[in-house]
Formats: sequence, structure tokens, C-alpha cells
Amino acid sequence: MKIYAKHLILKSFVTSLFVWLTMVCLDFSVSFVMELENLSNTNSFLSIFLTTLTEQPHKGLQYLESSMLIGTLIALTIFNQQGNLVFLRSLGFSPSKIILITAIGPLLLSFLLVTLDEFVFVEISDEYNILHTSTHKENDSDQGTYSWQLTDQNLIGVQNLSSNKISAIHLIQFNEAGEVSRAQKFNSGVLENNQLSIPYPKEFSAQIEIFPFLLQPSLNQKTLERSSLRSLLDIQKRYSSVSTHHDLSLIKSAIYSKFFLPIFVMGIIFSAGSLMFGLVRSGGIGRQIVFGIFFGLLFDLTKDLFITSFLTYQWPILMAYLLPIFLLVTAGWIGYRRI
Repeated sequence: MKIYAKHLILKSFVTSLFVWLTMVCLDFSVSFVMELENLSNTNSFLSIFLTTLTEQPHKGLQYLESSMLIGTLIALTIFNQQGNLVFLRSLGFSPSKIILITAIGPLLLSFLLVTLDEFVFVEISDEYNILHTSTHKENDSDQGTYSWQLTDQNLIGVQNLSSNKISAIHLIQFNEAGEVSRAQKFNSGVLENNQLSIPYPKEFSAQIEIFPFLLQPSLNQKTLERSSLRSLLDIQKRYSSVSTHHDLSLIKSAIYSKFFLPIFVMGIIFSAGSLMFGLVRSGGIGRQIVFGIFFGLLFDLTKDLFITSFLTYQWPILMAYLLPIFLLVTAGWIGYRRI
């Protein structure tokens, strides 16, 4: 059994890797052709090609569940064509045990790809984007991103030029009646440990005013999906005391999507295994691919529906990720009992 298990795990690992690379290459081809519409004096053919290429490994994680499922189906089909699947059934091994053994390969591959994404894929994409952005803004380096924040009775607007260099500070203070009691502009300031220090001009006073200020990047789903797990945990820590419940839910959703990704891979293979075991005994590789794509799309739609609904109604976002796993395990358990 050990020989068959090693062979099945290796076969599912290699096949799933091949399927994932194929889907990544296909998606790269489509994305690159679509991005060619943005050709201009600043965006050359080479820059668009490199930008799409560096983003593709991280972007390919969205196909992880489907590619792992299709790889497992193909591996089981090849294993069955060699007569090994019938032999394992004759030894008394249940379909669920065979599926779980086969899923070890895709599970290991998922952990490997998630780890590479955390320490390699995201870093490469970010470094190139920073380099690409800086080269196009050399002549515009004096214009940073403007941010506003309302704290207590102070409305502060700053222009961020670097990690702690702040310029063009606008300070507006309100009294208890909501009227503007002070409006003043400062040339520069220093932001450190979420504290904004504004020095007065020397001709007026040597005094330094300090205001609480958190320079927040824009929170949107696309930006959070491009962030590493370490960055997301740091953002959650910094935002926990000043952000709204909706912002924190978006951050937690991005964290859970990375954390539960290998678990979703295991769950979708286990659940689909109860349905695809009959397909393995009667059907070719093409049938398994079609079934894997259909089941993967159905699962992605269901998962996205849960996440969107829980974010919209401000329900605990963790349940949006636990419920699909529970449904997968329950559906798989019912399916195996019917075999």
C-alpha cells in the first residue's frame, strides 16, 4: 500500500502542478492581450509585458482550487486506466480513503504555492510596481497622495511624500457648536508612531503641536488581495482602533482567504471525490476536466456569495469561510455513504 500511496501522491502532485501552470499561462495570455490597449508613451510593450508577467504568479492563486481538483481527477483517471484503482478497491480500501490519500499531493502543492506567494510572488510584483511607478513620476515627484482625517474636533489634510515626510498640512479645528474656529496651513511636518508633529515657523514660536494621525492607504478588495499575509496582519493591527467595522471585515476577509485556501483545496477534493468516483470508473480525461471546471466554478460562486452577503449585512466574516467548508464536508460524507 505504501508504494501505491507514494505513486498516487506523486502523480496527483505533478498533474496538479501541470494543470495550475497551464491555467496561469492561459490567463497570462488573455490578460496581456487586454493590457495592450493601454499602450502609450509611458506604457511601452515591454513594461506591460513585465507588469503582467510579475503579477501572474500571485494572480494564479485564484485558480488554485479548480486546478487542484482537475489535477486530482486526471491523476485518478490515469491510475484507474493502469488497473491500480480496482486493485486498491479489491484490497478493501474505501473510496474516501483513496481520495484523501490522493489529495495529499495537491494539499502539499497548495502549501508550497501559498508560501511562495507570501515570500516571493507578492514581493516581486510589489518591487516591480514600485520601480515602474517611480520611473514615471520622476518629473512629478513633488506631488504625493493627499489624505484627510477627522479626529475629535480636528480635520487634518496632509500630502504624503515618503514614509514619514509630510507636507502641505491643512489644519481645521471646530468648536463645540460645529463652527470653524481655526484654519491654518503648514509647509511640513513629521509623522511617527501615528503622531503628526507640526512645528511652528521660528519667527512665530518654537512650539510643536502634536496630533494623532493614521496615514491610511485606501482599503479596497483589489489592494488587499495583492497584499501578503504579513502585511494584512500589520494593517489589521494598525486599523483595529480607528477603522469602521466594514473596513475591519474587509481586512479579515483578505486574511481568511489566504489562511483557508489550502483547507478549501482539501475540502473541494473530498466533496467532489464522492461524485467523481463514478466518473473515474467510466469516463475519459476530458470528462474529468469538464466536471472539475464545473464543480470548481460552482464552488467559487457559492463561496463568493457567502462572503459578499456577510460583508453586506455585517455578519461575522469568519462564518462566511467556515460555512462552505462545513457544506463541503457534509456533502462529501453523504456522497461516500451512497457509494
